[in-house]
Amino acid sequence: MTYKNLILMISLFISNLAFSNPAFEGDWMIEVKPDGAAVIGLLQVEKSNSQWKAWVEGGPAPITVNKDNILVDIDIRDIRGFVFIARLEGMLKNDELVGSFSLISDSEVYFTPGTWAGKRYTPIKRPNKPDPIDMSGIWTPAPGIDMRKYSMDLTPAAQNWHQNYLTHYDQPNVRCISPGIVAMVAWGAYPFEVLAHSDRLTFIYEVDSEVRRIFLDGRKAPEFYPLSGMGYSTGAWEGSSLVVETNKLQPNVRDFRGEPISENARMHEVYTLSDDGQTLNAVITLHDPDNYERPPVRRRQWTRNPDTEIFPYECDPDSFYRQMYNEGKLDMYFERSKRRF
Repeated sequence: MTYKNLILMISLFISNLAFSNPAFEGDWMIEVKPDGAAVIGLLQVEKSNSQWKAWVEGGPAPITVNKDNILVDIDIRDIRGFVFIARLEGMLKNDELVGSFSLISDSEVYFTPGTWAGKRYTPIKRPNKPDPIDMSGIWTPAPGIDMRKYSMDLTPAAQNWHQNYLTHYDQPNVRCISPGIVAMVAWGAYPFEVLAHSDRLTFIYEVDSEVRRIFLDGRKAPEFYPLSGMGYSTGAWEGSSLVVETNKLQPNVRDFRGEPISENARMHEVYTLSDDGQTLNAVITLHDPDNYERPPVRRRQWTRNPDTEIFPYECDPDSFYRQMYNEGKLDMYFERSKRRF
């Protein structure tokens, strides 16, 4: 490298630092608007040691900042499971982010290019006085506002575990075992019914015919309560928001991607109801420092549906084992048993 080229590189580097707008730093609630229902998510932007970093819903997102312009790549999983990149390009205007986005994908996805915007995020301060809402009834999945961010910020230990994960062999539900409450709430693909009592809410999920109780009377989990996929849930009303904490979780996986959950994990949920009482919203945050540098976040919506029922959930594990047998992979499957929780 010549002396002239070295001076040029240093000048460009200093210029980039000088003209990178520090106003981009902070938390932004962004709304991505494809040709259809908009999705939302929390964008966190930081600058450390002259390097810009960003996270969306707790997962890493490559970012470039140049003067008043910003570019963020978000890996998203569409409703069919295909993963693509939404490339957000925009600018800072009147302390708001505005721009358009394009798609980078090797296959056709259920998403279209469009516009996006972001406003500075301030956590909502909920009132302390309880004002319970009526959550009883059957709720079915709505198109939703979830960003469906694909990759999360895994710890080194979780990365090491995850790189050897084989979905078809290690995923609990492929052999008719419940994936647990974290995955069930995050996927939200099946209806559930809520039964209201004075001291608890009972959720009856169609998927895997699971039952969950959320205790509202201030009780704590018994000291020797066993770990399970459904955990132990307690809730409290903060105004008209139901805030739920779930612990006593059995080690499991968070979603189809196979990202792990430790026994020290804690799931935090906030449920709110639309003004007309017909749409139930939830923000689900998983706190698990053993596996995640930042808590993963999901956002779900359901609509009240009095015209349906919770149907029996049928699952035949024999089909899974027959396939293993026919493919001569049973020995491999059993050798991987230690990887299954």
